[in-house]
Amino acid sequence: MADLSTQNPSGLAQRVATALLRAGGGTTACLQMPPLQGDATNAAQIGLNPPGLLSLPLAPAVFRKARVTMQEGELPKYELLLSADAVAAQVTQLQLSSAQTLFSMACGVVVAGKLFLIEAVSASESQGTAYLYRLLLQEACGEWPA
Repeated sequence: MADLSTQNPSGLAQRVATALLRAGGGTTACLQMPPLQGDATNAAQIGLNPPGLLSLPLAPAVFRKARVTMQEGELPKYELLLSADAVAAQVTQLQLSSAQTLFSMACGVVVAGKLFLIEAVSASESQGTAYLYRLLLQEACGEWPA
């Protein structure tokens, strides 16, 4: 355990992580979120109007296949590395309490036109501040409409 009493958070880890994600072939991932306000029309109330999803872009991000031992018939796993700055911007915009809240509300993640389901989320921290988020993903069946 390090003594953090003499260290001032400078944001260096966040800037380095963002630069490395960009240099590592950074892409854009879109979190699929349920609409914040419901549709109050009669058609929506009986299910005739399907609710639209909000697509929140997060960049820079690095998407790669995870090195997980697969069982017979199991879908492959992927991991998505996200800049904490991009996640913090979306948390602020939606006025949420934390990044965990943002990820728990998400219906999935779209990367390169494919929908992935979030299985787990972890954060890498420096001096008590997250600089990188790692999402373990599983491919959903089918393509996501553009």
